[in-house]
Amino acid sequence: MRKQPNILLVTTDQHRGDGLGAYRAHPIMTPHLDQLAAESVRFDRAYSDAPVCIPARTTIMTGKCAYTHGVDRYGEFRLPEKPAYTLPGRLREAGYQTHAAGKMHFHPPRARYGFERMRLVPEDYVNWLEQTPFAGAYRGHGLGGNEAYPVYSAVPVDHTSTWWTVQESIEFLRQRDPESPFFLWTSFEAPHPPFDPPESYVRLYDGVRVPPPADPEDGWSRTDPPPWVVNRKAAFNLDDLTPDVVRSARKHYYAQITLIDYQLGRLFGELKRQRLWDDTIVLFTSDHGEMLGDHGLFHKSCFYEGSARVPFLLRVPGSVSDRWGPGDVVTTPVMLADIYPTFMDAAGCCSEPDEERDGRSLLHADFARLGERWVYGYLGDADGNLYMATNGKWKYVYYEWGGFEQLFDLELDPNETKNVIGSAESREAATLCREKFKTRFPRAAVRRKPLPDYASMKASNPLAWRGPIRYGGHL
Repeated sequence: MRKQPNILLVTTDQHRGDGLGAYRAHPIMTPHLDQLAAESVRFDRAYSDAPVCIPARTTIMTGKCAYTHGVDRYGEFRLPEKPAYTLPGRLREAGYQTHAAGKMHFHPPRARYGFERMRLVPEDYVNWLEQTPFAGAYRGHGLGGNEAYPVYSAVPVDHTSTWWTVQESIEFLRQRDPESPFFLWTSFEAPHPPFDPPESYVRLYDGVRVPPPADPEDGWSRTDPPPWVVNRKAAFNLDDLTPDVVRSARKHYYAQITLIDYQLGRLFGELKRQRLWDDTIVLFTSDHGEMLGDHGLFHKSCFYEGSARVPFLLRVPGSVSDRWGPGDVVTTPVMLADIYPTFMDAAGCCSEPDEERDGRSLLHADFARLGERWVYGYLGDADGNLYMATNGKWKYVYYEWGGFEQLFDLELDPNETKNVIGSAESREAATLCREKFKTRFPRAAVRRKPLPDYASMKASNPLAWRGPIRYGGHL
């Protein structure tokens, strides 16, 4: 029987799938993650099936998609799984030490769900920060679109939650039992807004050209937007953002990712110092993306590439699997639900696919033989649910509000600027996507609802359009 590998899961919050230097879509400085990408399998079509924090994290913990586990929107504060059957619970049962550091976003926050030890952002981080000269400096949410306005960090690098999360991860590595394998989940709350990196990291991008968002004048977001998109822009005052603000927001977003990268250099260095690197599976991903101005949108909660696609790097020691080689690029779609069975497979917890889970092991021989694979997305929304179906070539998006359909050719139009649902050339693809969609989501409906009178509503009650304000955690 082979030795059980250590497992390191690194997640960021609201990190676009193209948001690494290795992807070359943005001029983002990520030397440590680029090196990890060179040593890993890079899955270029990785999707969050429910691109909002809590549903996506529930998917990671259970290996089930939101349509199955039922946590389909931010207001759902529960984990529909017994602790023994969560990802850390199963690994703990298999002999792993289980530790969580950073933003978990479980409810209630102190429920361990299979973790032996947890050091959380914001709870433990804020308690630590309150004992420093920077007490009271932790930032929560702003008002609606104000979240997109860039600012600088109120604390130095070694007091940011990014630094603290890595420090807590390193402390675990130094205090663990060296005789047992470990599962460490290092989870950053950045680059989620507020876009507030330390100024020194923003200065790294002085003189760097920041590309504009994907939002052409003749694109669908300006000529034929879904009602949900129109409502979203109005609700968060996104049309008020000037090009300069959007450009600066993107620059600050890059800087937040660079800060994460530099801190991960410390964590990877500790693994190498302890000679654990070659015995550790490393998986880097995010719960969902960030629109960052694409189609005039910020934040997440939709199934466009900026929101639904996430980075996904899997570094597997040769002793665990020889199926993938360093630098391999896989374009078959994968999803966050695949993390659970992949780790179960690596730990020797299961050798066959688990029919109760929606995901499948990326180490299993069946995955390499898949060829075409369809993955799906579903989000609950008070104005009508949102759905997605994609095979990596075609992406079909359906809004219950108005029964609005969109179809994108991701190979010819990776920025999704042309909705080809009605074109003669795409008729066959549209038919196929609708069939796949109806098979997966037989209860999808059409909701007829007029758009609100935004002007009068804003004039009578400006605060009606505020975003969530909380001390502490983020969406």
